[in-house]
Amino acid sequence: MIGWLEALDIALFRFLNTSVWHPVVDPLMVAVTSQDRWYAVLLGAWLAMIIWGGRRGRLAAAMVILAVALSDQLSSGFLKPLVGRIRPCNALPLEEIRLLVGRSKAFSFPSSHAANSFSMATVIAWRYPRFGALIFFIAVLIAYSRVYVGVHYPFDSVVGAVLGLVCGKVAILVVRSTDQWWCERRRLADATRAVRDSVGRG
Repeated sequence: MIGWLEALDIALFRFLNTSVWHPVVDPLMVAVTSQDRWYAVLLGAWLAMIIWGGRRGRLAAAMVILAVALSDQLSSGFLKPLVGRIRPCNALPLEEIRLLVGRSKAFSFPSSHAANSFSMATVIAWRYPRFGALIFFIAVLIAYSRVYVGVHYPFDSVVGAVLGLVCGKVAILVVRSTDQWWCERRRLADATRAVRDSVGRG
């Protein structure tokens, strides 16, 4: 079963990487897949949530940090070393693939780019649902670009996307639950203080 899935993944990679491409799209995909090009945009969006997003924006900013920390550590720190899958650009003959970016020695499964982009998209779409379709489109584009430029198999990106969705949901749940617990604790403290003040005045 595993062998069949791997063969299917390789076949899909060859099709998406060497058959579905256009020279005009190549530089776009290289730009999309390069993390360095996203840092300023992501930092600006994160700061905007903190400065202008109000209390919910600040909570969402905390969720983004937690979601990305979870997805990045699970994908890069745990699953990649555990599975040990070699990237297509290192496993397949270079003359048989289209490699548009530098080769990485890191393992392939799952795609951290896909995991991190989907974890962020999950949180941002929860906080700003009207931008949900756009945010997830960008996440899908990033995940697809990893296959297009030749550094990941399709299943790497698919599993990374699923992992990112789960991490985003977990981050939302954890931060919301922690915030509710803290607010309830503050309400109880305020109520206790009010009772003590009332008794003291009596």
